[in-house]
Amino acid sequence: MKKVVLLIVILLSFVAALFLMQERDETSHHKIKIVVSTFALYDIVKAVGGEAVDVEMVIPFGVEVHSFEPTPKTIIEIQKSTRFLYSGASLEPWVKKLPRSANMLDMSQYVDLKKVTAHEEADHDHGAFDPHYWLDIGNMKLLTHKIVLELIKLDPPHEADYLHRAEVYMDGLSKIDTAYKKRLKSCKLHEVIVHHNTLGYVSARYGFEVEALTGLSPDALADAKTMAKLANQIKEKGINVLFFEAFVSDRLMKNLAKENHIRLDYLEPLANITANQAAEGIRYEDGMYANLDKLAEAMQCQ
Repeated sequence: MKKVVLLIVILLSFVAALFLMQERDETSHHKIKIVVSTFALYDIVKAVGGEAVDVEMVIPFGVEVHSFEPTPKTIIEIQKSTRFLYSGASLEPWVKKLPRSANMLDMSQYVDLKKVTAHEEADHDHGAFDPHYWLDIGNMKLLTHKIVLELIKLDPPHEADYLHRAEVYMDGLSKIDTAYKKRLKSCKLHEVIVHHNTLGYVSARYGFEVEALTGLSPDALADAKTMAKLANQIKEKGINVLFFEAFVSDRLMKNLAKENHIRLDYLEPLANITANQAAEGIRYEDGMYANLDKLAEAMQCQ
């Protein structure tokens, strides 16, 4: 009799274990899958979604966003996702080649875009707007607001969690904004020189000027006239550091810095990060604070 009871207990335990495993599998299966194109979007979804959301960068860490080309596997991942969030504003030309589907969301529709002027670039390939809008804290808040609404629509039971995490994330964005306003308020210089202009939104928000070697397009070629113009500005304004960004060649900027005996440094564009940075758990706020330190030093801010 004891053996029969023991056998029943074992069978019941086995059935319970199978039930729990099935429940876990079903929970995992129904987990929201969000695929994004840029690191800024990835950072928001990861922070707001928490454990309830599976977020994936469709562009591998360490790959330049503009020149990325999707593979068949990438296209399948996008099509299978609950939502595919992409930056838009012509940042990702490869998106136009994808089969259109209802799960695709152009996030540039929900932010305040800055129009490109003739001075900024006449022959760029980004359309009518500067695509680097995620470097504006106001736009990051608008993106966060849209993303939390999407998550709530897809997963109502976790609404309170999403709202709480979004509030925490936006508070962090406000602190970044306050830090920029404070540190860039009083500076000896009011201009920086960069390789390609990712700082249009940042400079407009915090009141300084940007001169770029190649305008808005990182792959554009600089002419001799532009090189000479920048060399003159370096001397006239006492600029002592030039900036380039990750994922583009620093050859021309190195030459310009060497010829003018000044330093070369890099800024985080935050459209993507390197594989090593991803492994270290780098966040959007980390990149923004690192950029602030370098900009404040370059403009000799008090």
